[in-house]
Amino acid sequence: MTQGRTLTTPAGTGVLGTDAGGHLVLRRVLVRVVSGPDRGSHLMLEGGTIVLGSHPDADLTLNDGAVSRYHVEVALLADGLRVRDLNSTNGTFVGSSRIESVVLVPATEIRVGRSRIEILPADLPAPEAPSESTRFGRLVGATPAMRRIFGVLERVAPTDAPILIEGEAGVGKTEAAWAVHSASFRREGPFVPIDLAAGSDDESVRAGMGAAVGGTLVLERVDEAPAALAAAAVSGLERIERGELDMRVLATSRMDMRSRVEAGAAPRDLYFHVAAVRVVLPPLRERLDDLPMLVRELISSLDYGDVPLTPAELAPLRGHDFPGNVRELARMIEQTLISSRRPSTPPPASGVSVTDELARIPFKEAKERLVDVFEREYVARLLARHDGNFSRAAAEAGLDRNYLARLAKKHSLK
Repeated sequence: MTQGRTLTTPAGTGVLGTDAGGHLVLRRVLVRVVSGPDRGSHLMLEGGTIVLGSHPDADLTLNDGAVSRYHVEVALLADGLRVRDLNSTNGTFVGSSRIESVVLVPATEIRVGRSRIEILPADLPAPEAPSESTRFGRLVGATPAMRRIFGVLERVAPTDAPILIEGEAGVGKTEAAWAVHSASFRREGPFVPIDLAAGSDDESVRAGMGAAVGGTLVLERVDEAPAALAAAAVSGLERIERGELDMRVLATSRMDMRSRVEAGAAPRDLYFHVAAVRVVLPPLRERLDDLPMLVRELISSLDYGDVPLTPAELAPLRGHDFPGNVRELARMIEQTLISSRRPSTPPPASGVSVTDELARIPFKEAKERLVDVFEREYVARLLARHDGNFSRAAAEAGLDRNYLARLAKKHSLK
C-alpha cells in the first residue's frame, strides 16, 4: 500500500451517534499504522468492519512478514470498537495481552506482527436543531430540553441506529421507545420489550429476539442485567451486527450506563452495542414549566375529557419534587380528579350500562362499580391482543407497566 494513501469503507458517511455531551455526530475512526514496514498507511473506517492482513485483498494490507494473510478484524460499534483476531499465527495484542475478541474505546492501539496500529476517533458533527413540535408520540413538552430531545429522536427514528434511552423511573422511557418504533420504517413490525432485570433467562432473551425479527427489540433496564443475561443479549446483538437477524435495537436504563461501565459495574460490550445514540430524559423536577401541558395530556389519557385542574389544584404540583416523575404526576392527577368527584367519560364497553339498581345507590358507589366493569373488560381485551405481554400492552394503552399489572391483579387477570 502506498504510504499516506487514505481509504474509506463503503458506508462513506459514518455511523450516526451521540458524543459525550449528547450531541449528534457521524462516528468514524482513523486506523493508522504507526510503526512497521507500512508506517504512515491509514484507512478511515466509517461503518461496518475492515480486515487487516498481508493479503492484497485485505482492506488494509500490511507488508509485514509476521502478519497473517487475514490477521485481524476491526468493527465500528455503537460507541466503540470490536477487535477480533482471525486465528492469526502470531496473534493480536492490546498492550502485553494477546486477545481473541475485545471491545475497546477509541483512541487505542493494537499490535500485529512487527506493526503497531493506532485507532483514533474522527467524528464529524451532525447538524441538529430543536424540534418545532411539542410532542413526539405520547411524550409531550415545550421546554428547550424536551424539544432538543424530540429533535434528536425525529432525526434518528427513521434510521436503524441503536438508541439507549436513560432516565429515572417514571420519566417515560418505554413511551419514548414506542414512539421511536412508531416513527420508524419498522412500525408495522413487532415491538418486543425484554426486561433484563425481571427474572428473564437466556432462553427468554433468545426467544424475544426471534419474535422481534422485522421489528424493534427493546432491552429494558440494561444497567441491571445479570452477567448471564448480558452475555446472551450480546450474543444476539452480534448476530444482528453480522446481518443474521433483522431488527432495530433500543435499550433503556435507569442509571448512567457509561459511568457504570467505567466503574466495572456493567458490561462494556453490551453498552457499546446499544449506545450509538444516547438520549437522557430529564426528571420532571427539571422541567416544571411543562406541567400545564402534561396535566392536560394526562387528564385526557384518564378519560376525563377537557377538565382542567383549578389554580388551587395546580399550585401544590409546582412545589413538588416528583421522585416518581410523570408516573407519579399521573397518579396524583387521578387522585385529585377522583377526590373532587369529577365524572370521567370512559369509552363504552359491552355490558356496561346504568341500570335502575345502580341509579338508586349513591353516585360515588355506582360510578366505582361501572369503572370496575370497564377496567376489567378493557384490561382483559388489551392483554388478549398482546398475548399477555404486559410491556407491549402498556405501551399501546399509554399506561405504566406496573400500573397495568396492578389493574390485572385487581381484576384477577394475572
